[in-house]
Amino acid sequence: MAKFNQKNTDKTQNRQGFPAYRMELKERLVTAVLTTMFGEPKFHGSTDTDIVRLATQCAATDPAFLCKLACYARNNNNLRSVSHVLCCVIAREAHEFTRRTVRNIVVRPDDITEILACYKQMYGKPFPNALKREIAQVIQRFDEYQLAKYNRSGAVKIRDVLRITHPVPKDAQTEALFRKVLDDTLATPYTWETELSRKGNTKEVWDELIASGKVGYMALLRNLRNIVRSGANITPVLHTLSDPEQVKKSRQLPFRFYSAYLTLLGENILSANIHRALEKALEVSVENMEQIPGRTLIAIDVSGSMGSRVSAKSEVRCCDIASLLGAMASRICDDATVCYFDEAGSWSSFDHSGYTVRHYGKYDSILEICKNSRFYGGGTQMDLPMVFALQADGSRDIKPFDRVIYFSDNECNSYSRGFSQTVQSMVNEYREKYNRNFWVHGVDLQGYGTQQFHGDRFNLIAGWSESVLPFILLAEKGIGTLVDAIEDYTI
Repeated sequence: MAKFNQKNTDKTQNRQGFPAYRMELKERLVTAVLTTMFGEPKFHGSTDTDIVRLATQCAATDPAFLCKLACYARNNNNLRSVSHVLCCVIAREAHEFTRRTVRNIVVRPDDITEILACYKQMYGKPFPNALKREIAQVIQRFDEYQLAKYNRSGAVKIRDVLRITHPVPKDAQTEALFRKVLDDTLATPYTWETELSRKGNTKEVWDELIASGKVGYMALLRNLRNIVRSGANITPVLHTLSDPEQVKKSRQLPFRFYSAYLTLLGENILSANIHRALEKALEVSVENMEQIPGRTLIAIDVSGSMGSRVSAKSEVRCCDIASLLGAMASRICDDATVCYFDEAGSWSSFDHSGYTVRHYGKYDSILEICKNSRFYGGGTQMDLPMVFALQADGSRDIKPFDRVIYFSDNECNSYSRGFSQTVQSMVNEYREKYNRNFWVHGVDLQGYGTQQFHGDRFNLIAGWSESVLPFILLAEKGIGTLVDAIEDYTI
């Protein structure tokens, strides 16, 4: 099976104007899609326009892949907005795949309203017939409670959906429900939002809500601060948050747990029980993953660009995601060395070397590792982990590293051997001196469209989820990569 991008040796420049390698269409599209909160700014510029342009090109060359990518982003990576964007491109450019896309990415009623609003904003009217036809079908999945819960104000409301798509009700009950939507007489749903609005953010209200079972996993996690502040009984909440089955079904991105942890820690309301529950939730994500054998160098980018937040409403930074995924990766490595890097010699660096090295035990707290990881903010000198590897293995009689795993935005803008090279040259040197089978795994966290590595034994991954980690061993075994997984995705 072909390795990810192994034949790509074309040089280009990254967004900083420094040497890098080009990506092929699918690789560039995948990395951009799986590392975006669409509509949010990024340190080196938005990737939104790139996503639409690349998706449009993919719709012309391989629309089935684009459809699978939209479904993969929505259902495996829990990325809603970008899946809506891809759905709109498909509806306009590859209408024969509209049905499969809509039916797979519409999970909640507001997926429908967001898709229509997105299409209107991107392309204007009229809406494609294929899109209207499939939405008219999927809206009939939902009951009165679900429609009322997501009957929010916005450019497109649930009532507008019916007027745009003209669905033929599947039965009398659905016909009566649609009449309620059009007449605006849906029963007010019992949700945590409506109850807090009606009764207030009190202990009694939260106890009642928690006991009702009507507060979903995500809502419990995001409202953990409010629940603790109210004085409500936290025990059933922590049981839900740490329950392995609930964790898996929730499909929460790991940084959501870290965000809750930081919020409570910052307000001095983090108890030992809450800490254990959040830690357990993160451990569940990796506890059944296959162990990565041999020596692994985990390289975590803490340069200035990695200090950008994932969204305007979040305090979580890209470097936090890198540190979190790096800590999770260390859990499944037999022997891991973690190297944090920015720019050698910068005012913010580690003793002017540009990197610091740590070893973590199998049972060290993932949350504590992330909290204690310092952000330095220098340039992105991606060769520093390889500088360390060459020095470490050159000074001691030890088994060489078997691989390096980079967690970075790949915007290399500083290099110890001059600005005309990429980090690939140091990888080549390491292979010649110490281990010809040395692997490089690049976990792209921002999707800017270029890379520092190429060729055999290089595996490019992208995303903010622990689901990226299994592709390390799959690639080394020659049985799968991220693009392969999307190509094979069942829809």
